[in-house]
Amino acid sequence: MKAEKIFIRVDSGTKIGYGHLIRCLALAEYLKKHFDVIFISSTLPGNIINELARKKIQICKLKSYPKKINQKNDAKKTISLIKKYGGKKNLMIVDSYELSKKWETEIKSYVEKLIVIDDLGSRSHNCDIIIDQNLHTKMNGIYDKLVPNHCIQLLGPKYTMIRDQFVNLRKLSKIRTFPIKRILVSFGGSDIENQTMPLLKIIKKSNLDVHVDVIVGKSNLNKNCIKKICSITKKFSYFEQTNKIAKLMHSADISIGSGGSTNWERCILGLPAIVSIVSNDQIDVTKALSEKKCIINLGHVKKIKDKDYLNAVKSLNNKILYQMSQKSFRLVDGKGKERISRRILSIISEN
Repeated sequence: MKAEKIFIRVDSGTKIGYGHLIRCLALAEYLKKHFDVIFISSTLPGNIINELARKKIQICKLKSYPKKINQKNDAKKTISLIKKYGGKKNLMIVDSYELSKKWETEIKSYVEKLIVIDDLGSRSHNCDIIIDQNLHTKMNGIYDKLVPNHCIQLLGPKYTMIRDQFVNLRKLSKIRTFPIKRILVSFGGSDIENQTMPLLKIIKKSNLDVHVDVIVGKSNLNKNCIKKICSITKKFSYFEQTNKIAKLMHSADISIGSGGSTNWERCILGLPAIVSIVSNDQIDVTKALSEKKCIINLGHVKKIKDKDYLNAVKSLNNKILYQMSQKSFRLVDGKGKERISRRILSIISEN
């Protein structure tokens, strides 16, 4: 048993998605070399806490909250778990839009260092390290007035927390060129805006000579209909809650999907993408990636017509596809977890 312990407070579920937990899991896999890692997670509907159990990571479960987290109660329960399971030195990583500076301040005196993962660039924090792996349209000084002066800022795609399955395939990835023969469709774990089904219908009716790999999460409410259309369409393949996402991205020539943390999984493999925005927190990063010519930004899902996806595919040429792939590949190198771990270890050794 290691003397230092890292607690990670993060949730997953149908409404909030899987991205927060998945990136924390990716980081935890690396941190396990140096620390005992304990996740603290609410049992929200559609959660993927079982992914932690599968990786043999210790989990402390909190009761699901109905609509909004009661931050005071959450902090109280978290503190009791730190006292119960903590070691000589305890660190806390928190990754949640629902937990604010108020929660952080309650927790801070019970841990050696508090580390916040955020990607909004608009919230104040009381922490020792801020990690924001996103690309923003305006990166310079984005957190200067939002965190304490002593806070270490780890900002930008060089700190992306990506699972090993993607990192390991990077060396085998190639810059994409025409012809487009394989399209990957993935709108996140739950696809709450139901983008997958209309897109598959329009591709089926089109004259596109492509194979389509379709990924859905277990919490996708339309998964049975999606599975059915895939089963009767020869050029469609259906994958539910699969652990083959990296391989499917590696095989694809282009991806169609939503923004979020999957942006970085596509980038590390040089996979060009046509992207829709499903929530406000995706607006800035999607715009920034579009400005870098890594993706095609279709805008907010509420304003997109089904045919827009198809038109975006048809508008591509070899030069555009190659450029998108190359720029994506250069943006993310897969060493983010290593860089973060080094900084965490350095501040621990200073004390």
